Amino acid sequence: MLISILIEWENAILSELGRTKCLLIEVFSQTQNQSQEFELLVLHNSKQVEKEFILNFINEVIQENGLVSSLPLSVINVDDAHYFQLKNSGVELARGEKIIFFDSDIIPQKGWFDAILEASNQHPKALISGCSFIDNSDLTGKAFALSWFFPLPPSDTQLNEVSLIFSNNFLAPRDLMLSNPYPQMEEGVTRGADTLLWERLKNQGIKLMTHNGARASHPAPNGMIHVCKRGFAEGRDDYMRLFEKEFAVKNPMLRFFKIYFFRCRKVIKSTLVNGKRVDLKPYEIPAALGLMLFYYQLYLIGALTTKLLPSLAKSSWRI
Repeated sequence: MLISILIEWENAILSELGRTKCLLIEVFSQTQNQSQEFELLVLHNSKQVEKEFILNFINEVIQENGLVSSLPLSVINVDDAHYFQLKNSGVELARGEKIIFFDSDIIPQKGWFDAILEASNQHPKALISGCSFIDNSDLTGKAFALSWFFPLPPSDTQLNEVSLIFSNNFLAPRDLMLSNPYPQMEEGVTRGADTLLWERLKNQGIKLMTHNGARASHPAPNGMIHVCKRGFAEGRDDYMRLFEKEFAVKNPMLRFFKIYFFRCRKVIKSTLVNGKRVDLKPYEIPAALGLMLFYYQLYLIGALTTKLLPSLAKSSWRI
């Protein structure tokens, strides 16, 4: 069976390629001893990065790390496309019966392919995700690992049916994704198409599953400018999602405020209770609390701006 591996290249620009290098090393290394055949498709927007640069980068990673690459490689430009559009285009162009989706800043840990492929054999019609967690190698990572929307790494290695997965590392049948592409979002919204898609798939009886033994490291926002843009954009996108039929409520702003207060409470509770799980030192607690409470004030401003100045919000904060 042929399996297509799709990597969008937009996130690589934000992560400054260090994490993309680690991703490629794991992809080439972990596919070597598998019985399945694989192809690798890299989707990019030439207005952001040129094909030649990507090919040179991949070849350098292979040569510098002594990797053996037998994967057919295609680097494909999709004009004016961003994150979800790149993934949709990859599905259309892939030849595999199943597709593995990786963001270009995610790093699958050892054994990721073994665990996900075994789970897919057991549940061939399901979407099987790895367990995403925030890289907590610095203070920013520790703060976001404790308080952002990614869960802390679990202690078990079980496969569980869930209500939500992340788009940054998962496997799905190609025909399912071809007939159910990521939906087009409202103008200006950059994230959230996956949560809409998951609801629609669950309504069709499709299972979403996460394998806690297939772990993948995700970065925190890269630098203060990215922290600010991400906070504003997340607030805008979460507020706009409340107007989609799958999540619609009578009073979107009231619902948003409830989400906002919940997340602020989570910042305080998780930082104080779970700090040891990410090796947060006592003297780092004030900084971690301050950073994440600041982040969620930006989140609130993003939503309020969307309500009061929708044109400004729609034209700003692309992530």
